[in-house]
Amino acid sequence: MNIDLMRKIDRLAGNPLCRLAAPLAPLFQGTPKGETVVVCKFFGMGSILLSHPLLVELKGKGLDVVYLTFSGNAEVLDLMGAGHTLVIDTRSPWTFARDTFQCIWRLRRLGPACFLNLEFFSRFAALMALASGAPNRAGFHMVHLPVGRLYTHRANLNVYRHIADNFLNVGRAAGLIGEVRPLGEYIEAFPRPPVKSPSKDVATPFIVINAESSSTIRMLRSWTIEGWAQVISGLREDYPDHSIVLVGTEESAALYGELLSRLDEDAKITALFGRTTVPELWDLISRASLVLSVDSGPLHLSAFLKRPTVCLFGPETPVLYGYSLPWTRTLYKGLFCSPCLALYDAKESILNCGDNQCMKQISADEVLAAAGELLAGPAAPLPGRRSRTVLSAKIDHQKAVSPVNRLLGTH
Repeated sequence: MNIDLMRKIDRLAGNPLCRLAAPLAPLFQGTPKGETVVVCKFFGMGSILLSHPLLVELKGKGLDVVYLTFSGNAEVLDLMGAGHTLVIDTRSPWTFARDTFQCIWRLRRLGPACFLNLEFFSRFAALMALASGAPNRAGFHMVHLPVGRLYTHRANLNVYRHIADNFLNVGRAAGLIGEVRPLGEYIEAFPRPPVKSPSKDVATPFIVINAESSSTIRMLRSWTIEGWAQVISGLREDYPDHSIVLVGTEESAALYGELLSRLDEDAKITALFGRTTVPELWDLISRASLVLSVDSGPLHLSAFLKRPTVCLFGPETPVLYGYSLPWTRTLYKGLFCSPCLALYDAKESILNCGDNQCMKQISADEVLAAAGELLAGPAAPLPGRRSRTVLSAKIDHQKAVSPVNRLLGTH
């Protein structure tokens, strides 16, 4: 189903359902059958990756974790080593309704002790927390939404703290975890893919570029075609031994098609957009010399895999989703209108922006300088860049079997 349609239904049907269910909450409460904790996050590969520190803490306490998500995230969670998963297929209203009732039935049989909802505004996720029967339910409380009434433990969504910290605070609010560590220490425990031989489609060493962001806010997070073309030309000139690999979904074909039309045929570029599975992307990024990306899932994956990563931020703030790590460099102009994506408003632009100057004002020279610093090594000084001519063009915007395994199945 279309995400915008899901959000509309969530708002129109979810608000009255949450208000109706709140006074009836005691009737839904079940009896815990163990120390199982359900973690729920439906949207965003990047956000799911950022729940890794919470999973580390929960498992470190010996708790059995079940992750409730949409089916499209199952592979990511499997590679993260998240453990047991419950998934809801969103391909059609029928599969969505079917899997929702199946998940509720399995949760009721499982008897979780606690449900941690990591969604920011989803009424559906809050209702699933209540339907699970968990006597302890924690999630983000917002005064303009009725979701907080369904929780036994409310957490503040602090927009001045990193999202990984916010997720950890949900676990802290529920009394499951105590003191936490810096993000970099949790990244050390992030699973790496097994060492594989280089793909026959990619000449090594290589640099990965991801110019595609979430389809719902693609226009706001996109960088200019001219900028990407200039950066690729600069990388080919300065690092001729490196090939360039373009990644993304099939939906990025038009974007990359326009980009490729502006580059020389001998630019040593491998186009893998729409051609990689999640495990293949995981392996590819783990072997990259450098990753350049707008704010999206591949950026977070690269940072967690400790690859040298240049992050381009604009409508979203790096305070929430960025990284201050030795192997990352963040480019963010911090214009007065930035960030314009509000978590409190379903991450829609509060300005209805049609001209993302926050991204356009990031120059190709800045990206190349950050790339050069990382490729030279973390101790290298920021290299000076000679002026480059910006291409002129008009842009169109836009496992062992446990009782939990038997109940849930494995994914």
